[in-house]
Amino acid sequence: MSDDRSKALEDLKESFLSLISQLNDSQFHEFDSFARSALEEYHRQLHKSHEDHEEVEFEHDEGGHFQPVNEYKMAKLGRIVKDLRNRVPISAEAPGEKTMIPDTKNYSDLTEQNTLHVDGFLFSEDDVDDLCDQGKLSRNYCLDCKSRNVKPLNFISHSASVMQLQFLYQVALANKVKDKVIVDIGSRLGAVLYSGYLFTQARKLIGVELNEWFCKLQQDMVKKYKMGDRIEVICKDIQQTPELLSQQADVVVMNNVFQFFNELPVQQQIWKFIRAETMKRKGLLLVTLPSLQEQLKEAGLPAIKLMRGWVKEIKLDYEGQWFQDELNDDELDEISQVHMYKVI
Repeated sequence: MSDDRSKALEDLKESFLSLISQLNDSQFHEFDSFARSALEEYHRQLHKSHEDHEEVEFEHDEGGHFQPVNEYKMAKLGRIVKDLRNRVPISAEAPGEKTMIPDTKNYSDLTEQNTLHVDGFLFSEDDVDDLCDQGKLSRNYCLDCKSRNVKPLNFISHSASVMQLQFLYQVALANKVKDKVIVDIGSRLGAVLYSGYLFTQARKLIGVELNEWFCKLQQDMVKKYKMGDRIEVICKDIQQTPELLSQQADVVVMNNVFQFFNELPVQQQIWKFIRAETMKRKGLLLVTLPSLQEQLKEAGLPAIKLMRGWVKEIKLDYEGQWFQDELNDDELDEISQVHMYKVI
C-alpha cells in the first residue's frame, strides 16, 4: 500500500473513532447494530458468487413464514424515501397528471375541495402530523370561510405504505418469491420495486407505468441506487404487454391502480384483460390493495362471478405479531388492505 493510501486510511480510522466518541450509550448500541449490518451487506455484495444464497428465514408457531430485513436495508429504503420527497410534491402526482374521484358509493362523500392526496410511501401518519405542525398541511378545510366551521379532510394515497410493503414482502410473500418475477402494474414512484429489491431475492422486478414522467423518475432512482441488475421499468399500458402476465410474471401487484385514473368502461376493459391473460398462467399470485373483490365492484363488475374459475384467495395472518413492536389498530387496518390470490 502506498504512503498516501496508508495516510488516507489512518485519517478515516481517526475520523471514525472521533465520530463514535460523540455518541452516548444508547446511540452507540444503535450505531453498532447499523454498522454491523451495513458491513455484512457490503461484504455479501462484494463477494457474492453466481450461486444463490438462502437468507435466514424464521418459522413461527402460527405456521407462517417471516423474512427478516436488516437495518442497513431499511436505512437504504429510508434514503430512497427522503430522496423522493425532494423530487416530488407531497401528493406525489406527476406534472399535469389528472386524477378523478370515483363516482361510487365508497367515495360519495369525497370532493376535490375536501380531499387531499398525500403519498403513503413517502409520508407515514406521524410524518403527516409533523407536516401539519409545520403548517405545510392541514387536516381540516373551511366550510364557509369562517375559522370555526371546519371539517376533516379526506386523505388519499396512490402508493402502498412502508408498513404495507413490509407485510407484503416479509410475511405474505416471505417464502414465495426467491428466483421469481414480480410485476407491479402502475408502478408510479417505484415503491413496490425498491422494497422488493431490498427485501427479497426475487430474480426480476418489473414496473409497468404509463406515465412517462414517473417512468423517468423510477429509472433515475434505479440508476442512482444501483438496482438495475434486477429492476426494469417498462413505460407502456399493461394491455400492450400481455406476455408479462401470461408468460413471465410469478407475482402481480396492483395497488388500487385504475379507479382514480380511468373512467368505468376503461377500468372494466383493463380488468377483463388482466383476467384473460393471468388465467393462462396457473399458480400465478395476485396481490391487491385493497381486495380484488372491492376493486372489481368499484369498477362496476360482478366480482364473485368474475373470480369464479379465475382465482382463489389466500387467507393472510394479519395478527401474527410479526414485527418487533406491537401494531396498533390503525396499523392493523393498514396491513389488512393487503390481499393475495392464486390463479387456479
